[in-house]
Parts: sequence; C-alpha cells; structure tokens
Amino acid sequence: MSTSRQWTTAATAALAVLSIVQPSRLNAAQADFASAVTATTPIAYFRLDATSGKGEVGSSTYKSSGGVTTGSPGAAIAGSSNNFAKFDGVSGFILTTQKGGVGSSASIMAWVNLAELPSKTGNIFYVAGESEVGNDLDLQFDTDNAIKFWTAAGGHISYVPPPATLVNQWHMIVATLDTASHSRNLYWDGKLAAHDTGGGEAGKKTVFTIGYSPVFSGRFFKGGIEEVALWDYALKASDVIAIYAASTATASTTSSASSTGAAPTTGPFATKATVEIEDAKGPVKLKREEQIAYMFLSSIEVIEHNCQLTLQRTCTMAEMLSGSYPGKANIERLKFDPNKTDPNYSYTVATGGMAWEAHANAKKPGLIGFCFMSRDVGTTTVTVSTTGKAGWVDNAIGNRGMSGDSFATQ
Repeated sequence: MSTSRQWTTAATAALAVLSIVQPSRLNAAQADFASAVTATTPIAYFRLDATSGKGEVGSSTYKSSGGVTTGSPGAAIAGSSNNFAKFDGVSGFILTTQKGGVGSSASIMAWVNLAELPSKTGNIFYVAGESEVGNDLDLQFDTDNAIKFWTAAGGHISYVPPPATLVNQWHMIVATLDTASHSRNLYWDGKLAAHDTGGGEAGKKTVFTIGYSPVFSGRFFKGGIEEVALWDYALKASDVIAIYAASTATASTTSSASSTGAAPTTGPFATKATVEIEDAKGPVKLKREEQIAYMFLSSIEVIEHNCQLTLQRTCTMAEMLSGSYPGKANIERLKFDPNKTDPNYSYTVATGGMAWEAHANAKKPGLIGFCFMSRDVGTTTVTVSTTGKAGWVDNAIGNRGMSGDSFATQ
C-alpha cells in the first residue's frame, strides 16, 4: 500500500455534510450508544472497556498484547463505562477471534483519540481491519495525517481532518465499502467526509485486529480506541447519523479559528451548527450569515448526491423543496425554502443529467458568495468570492466540514 497523498483544493473537496433524517435501521429514541450500534446488526462489536473480553454481539472475543492499558475517560458515549483501550504506539495491539465474515460489502466503525500526529512520529497509526496483501480492508491514519480506508492493493479513499482537531480529541470514524455498486464512503463524526467509486475486492477472510496490522508490520496506533464494530454490509448515511446522535458528542460545540456561530442565526430558522472551511492559505473565517448560506448549499449537496445514487440523475429545486421524488424515493428534502427564509442570500440550482450547480449570491455588501459544482457522483467543487457571487474561476475551497444540525430532513 502506498502512503503518499497529493493535496488538492477543488478536485478532492470532501463531502462533509450532516443530514438529520429518520434512520432506516434504527429507532430514533435509542437508550444509549451501544443499543444504537447493536440495532444495526454488526457481525462484531468490541467496546474495549477492558484489555480483554467478549464482544457485544455473537461469540467473538478480544485480547490485548504488548503496550495496551485501560484508560478513562473515553469518548462522549452515553451508557458506557467510559473506559477505552490505550495503545503505546510501539508494541500494543488487540487481536480478536473475528475472522473474515465479509462478502461484497462491509463497514468499520471506531472512536479514536490520537496521542500525537502521525506526521510527527513518522509512523502509520493502524485503527482496525482485516489485512491481506492484495485484498485489504484497512482503516488507518497515514503519515500525512489523513484517515485512509484501503480496500484493495493500491486503492483507498481518504480524508484529512484539520490537524488541530486530532490530538487529545475523540472522533467517530465509519468507513463503508460496497463492491457491487463500486462505492466507498468515509464518515467523520457522523458526517460524510469523502466518497468515491473505487470499490475494491469482495471476500475479506483474514483476522480482524485493532491498533496494529499483522500483515503490514510496524503500524502501531498511538492513543485511544474504543467502540469498534464490523458489519457485513455498507451502512447507510442515516444509520451513521443515528449512531453518532446516540452519543453525547452532538451536544458539544466544535470551535476553531474558522468557526463563529455558537449563537443561533438571525431569521426564522434557528441553528447552532458550525461550519469550517479552508482554502490554500488556511482557515477561512465566516460570518454567521455566510455559514447559513454554506449550510443551505451543503444540504443541497447531500440531497443531490442521493438523487444521483438513487435516481441516476440530479433533482430540481422544486423537488428538493417538496420532497416529491419519482417512485417515492427515500431522499431528503430541504427543511426551509432558502429564498423565502434567508434575507441575506438568493439561491439558484441548475441541473442536467448527473451534473448540478448551486449558487448562494449575497444580497448585501460585505458577504462572500458561494458556488457548489458537481459533474459526477461523489465530487463537488466549492468556490467562494468576496464580490458576493462566486463561479468556476473563484477561490477554491479544499478541506471543509460542518458540525450540528442540517437544513435537510425527511
């Protein structure tokens, strides 16, 4: 497996969006996080609140080796013991009795807390998977600090979280693979962070390990891991959202230099969601009005992505507002009509085949304009302009993300 990564701003912009939808496999009122996970029927689920033990489902067990201890407190998980497995980054790993069990599709989940950046140590931090030369199923942080999901020799999908948010902070990662539809997804804290049509090979059959790959030596994780699960199908976005919502992390506020927005927006809609974007120069600080415009376009983005996958075409603004899709397709709709509720921007959506383009044009001086453009499934280019109206040639946004509620619903 290669560990190199070339960062680009527009072509690899992550689909970092969060939709509040009715989960397809979950009761929205789960008692705790573990119940939310087990309701999705994983084939293995290890809470890692001790250095050895039995999985929460099935007959699989786990046992630590080397430098693994029990730490506390862990992630913001309701109903748990609040313990986690702490790996020393030198010799510690966990071996499970789960082996294979994955056919044409799979999902892996883990909560992680890095003790150091991989770029600083110069080592790959392996999270979990079933390693095999030529037929990988490996979730790991590479030395460029990107979380990567490898599904075949030389093939992976990746996402680079802001480095300042990685060390000594808990995050939930979910990676999904469907070889039949050639679809791979990476979710970061409940949000879709990256998608591609890479796929990989079916039939994973090796042992499932945590914190270390027995095939690709030297890849020891340094930090904390807990709540690790494996599925023999690709979780839906609604499943991931509901699982993350069962944690108490959704109640916390994410802060950074690029976020403002602890206070609700002005206007008829209220939200405390926060937005973070970066261009080639670094974080872009957004006014609250600008964050709201971004949130509307992000919601349009996730709806269009689902239209592309489900209907094999894009959807019009009228369809997104009404939720009236052919064949009663289970696709999100917009909670609000942005042109009626947002006094600061006007919104347009142009569609054709599998391509779509959405604009938020500022009505008032001093606000930036946004443009979201997609020409195929899984790739969205985002640009901004200080003139209040953005297009293809304007400032490209690379890393971006949103925490909190969304303007898309079902």
